[in-house]
Formats: sequence, structure tokens, C-alpha cells
Amino acid sequence: MQLRCNTLIAGAGISGLTAAFYITQKDPETFVLFDGNKPGGAISTLHRDGWTLETGPNTIVLTNTYLNKLIADLNLEPELLTADRVAGNRFIVRNKTLIPLPGGPGAFLKTPLFSTKAKLRLFAEPFIKRGTNPDESLANFVRRRLGEEFLTYAINPFVAGVYAGNPENLSARLAFPMLTVLEQKYGSLIKGQFRIKPEDRKPGDLPRAKAPMVTFKQGNQTLTDRMAAALGDRLKPQSRITRITKHVGTDARFEIETQSGNLYRCQQLLLTLPLHALRNVSWEGFGNENPAKLLPEVTHPPLNVVHLGFRREAVRHPLDGFGMLIPEAENMQILGCLFNSSLFPDRTPDDKQFVLLTCFIGGSRNPDFAMESEADVYRRVLEDISQLLGTRGEPALKHLTRWPKAIPQYSTSYQQVYEALERMEQKHSGLHFLGNFRNGIAVPDCVRNAMRFAENFTPATTT
Repeated sequence: MQLRCNTLIAGAGISGLTAAFYITQKDPETFVLFDGNKPGGAISTLHRDGWTLETGPNTIVLTNTYLNKLIADLNLEPELLTADRVAGNRFIVRNKTLIPLPGGPGAFLKTPLFSTKAKLRLFAEPFIKRGTNPDESLANFVRRRLGEEFLTYAINPFVAGVYAGNPENLSARLAFPMLTVLEQKYGSLIKGQFRIKPEDRKPGDLPRAKAPMVTFKQGNQTLTDRMAAALGDRLKPQSRITRITKHVGTDARFEIETQSGNLYRCQQLLLTLPLHALRNVSWEGFGNENPAKLLPEVTHPPLNVVHLGFRREAVRHPLDGFGMLIPEAENMQILGCLFNSSLFPDRTPDDKQFVLLTCFIGGSRNPDFAMESEADVYRRVLEDISQLLGTRGEPALKHLTRWPKAIPQYSTSYQQVYEALERMEQKHSGLHFLGNFRNGIAVPDCVRNAMRFAENFTPATTT
């Protein structure tokens, strides 16, 4: 089969679907190719015997106006569920004990999470000189401004929870850009918090402290399902791309071949596939300016998502919070655990009788753990949560999801990725790149980037 279109989008994750939803309003002659049968990418919700399991992002925080607009445009506001107020309670493990993350100056002074020395060190932060290394690691940034203990018991577990990564390897400027904005513009993270201006934030950003945490009644997949339904037969499943050729004739700039042998010719090509998938495509007619040659190797550590359901009486801890994060210094096996049934209703068959936990294992910290057998993964997770949460007995529910290549790591050399993408876009007119590998990994970031791309998109016309 051979089809011709104005615009072709490769990938049907949150970035590809959002871009397609808005681009098709300008250019109806648009197709979306994706591998497998189910659109949505990493956003996936399973319903099993009354349990609601998120195998990808578990919650969505409405941190920018773009995501709010997408939800409104999809008429999904009636489907939203806002997290219970206990979501404001977050726990960090120290000495194998869950300690609440302090939520204000008074709580910070009293918390056992940090030593007196570490607290005093934090007060020196406004007097630390600005850094000069644009490729400084997040770990070095935090050591320099906040001290070693704050890195160990705050930033290390936080990075494991967000990136499944290691702050020693991540770029402070690219992974957490607001930190370097505050330092470079205001000379201090603490002073900058009080002086920050709207123009310092990304477009459409809302104050994070006031941004609600949400999901949908039937799970986060509701968001991607609604976009997929709107796109209808423009979506082309079972379409893994094997070859992309430039300048195949006068009627198109690009020809795309799928594993099944189908050919698509288009004028505009938007690639939202993961970086590792882009490197595996055969590129013809692009010279040296193609992902296989230009893109550096980017780490995507393996991550396992483990859902465990227990009867309420089988868990000693009250689970009165969002969840817990575990510093690497604790030498435990899991990265952290979410208390799903405390956040949203109807995640279990009966909220009075059952609780649902989502645990994470692997990542940059322990990649080998993610490759172990299912039995060994469950064993490791159950050992840790038994010690930390006081679980006992066999779970009423167990479910394992493996992500062999999970989140792209914005490393200290990641600027090379940005430069390579920009070089290819400049060299090859009509070629575009979009995804969690560029300008943010979170769902709100991906939505914002896709909507801004669609706003500025000008369809080409086929001849």
C-alpha cells in the first residue's frame, strides 16, 4: 500500500497524539503511524478485577495552561479526579524510617530528616557564588549550594522518583532548568523563590504550589484514548518505521516505509519516537545529518513498575501521604512507592477493605534488578515494603510492568542531543522532532511542547 499526505507524524504517545489533535485542525490530510495496536505510549491504564493500575505516569499535575486547555478541548473536565489533601504529605526514608518531608520553615527546623549541621549549611546558600560551568551536574550544583546531606536525603531520592536517574549524571541546567535560572539571575535559590517573575518560567507555567494533582475516573489513559478517538482512522497501528528516505520525487519530501511494507509520502514529517528508536531507523538521502550518525548514545535505564494490592489490615502504616522515596544511602532495593489508594477513590475493589501501592525498582541506581525474573522482582519489593510499611502476608494483587528503556537521561553531555536535533531540522526542511527527549520529560511538558509546535505549524501542500 502507498499513501500520500501533507503531514505524517511518527509515534502516538502523549507528544504525537497532542500534536496530531491540533495539527489536524489545520491540516486534515495528516496520518499518525505507531508500532503496536494501542496508542498512548507510556500512558497506560489497566483495569483488573476492580483494581485500577497505572503502568506509566501515575498522576498528572496541572502545572501549565496548555494542559488545562487540552483537557477542556477534549471535554474531559467532568472526568477529572483531584487528589486527596493527604497528597501533600511526602515521606523520605532515613534509617529505615519514613520521615515527612518538611513543608515549611518551622517544620524544616524541627525535622529529623536533616542534621543540625545540614540545616545551618542551608542558611549559607544565599551567600554562595554563582556557578560558571554550563554543563555542571545536578549533584555538584546541589553540593555547592546546599551541601552534601541535602543532596543525599532530598535530591538523590527526588531524582530517582522523577527520572529514575542519578544526580551525579544529570545536567542541572537541562534536567532542572529553573535551578540555574534562580542562581544565575538572582544569585540564590532561596532569594530567587521570592523574586521570581513570570518571564522566568516556561510559557504557560502556573505556580506549582497551587497546581492540582489529578487523574481521570477511568485512569490516565482516558486522556490519550480521547485524542485517539478524535483522530479516528488517521491513526495507523502496526506501523513500525524501518526506513525514511529524503527527496523521493517532486510530490513529496520524504518517503516512509513500515515493517509491513507500506509506503507513505509526505511533505512534513514530525518524529516523536524515542531517541533509541530513531537511531535504529534506516536513513537514506540524508547524508551525515541523520539520527543514526548525529545523535549521541542516550541512556534510558530499565525500570519496573510493581503494583501490589493488600487488605487494609495487612499494612501497618496508615499510608497517609503521596508516597515515599528512598535515598540511595539507605541501601534498599526499591526507588520509592506511591500510595495510590490514598490519593484517589476507586483504585481498589473496595476502598475500605483494600489498599493499592505502586513500587519502582531498577533505574540508574539498580539497572540489574529490573532485568531479574518476575519472582525475584516481587521478592525484592516485598522485602522492602515489609520493613518500611509493615506489610504482612501475600498481596491480594500483584502486577509487574517492565520498561526496558524508560526515561531519557538529560546527562551533562545532553546539550549535544539538542544541537544534533536543531542541526537536522535546519538541514532538512520539513523534518521536525518532538518528545520527552526535548525540553522536559513530564506529561505537562510534553503537552506544552506539542501544542506550541502545533500553534506555529504551517502545513505544506502536496503537488
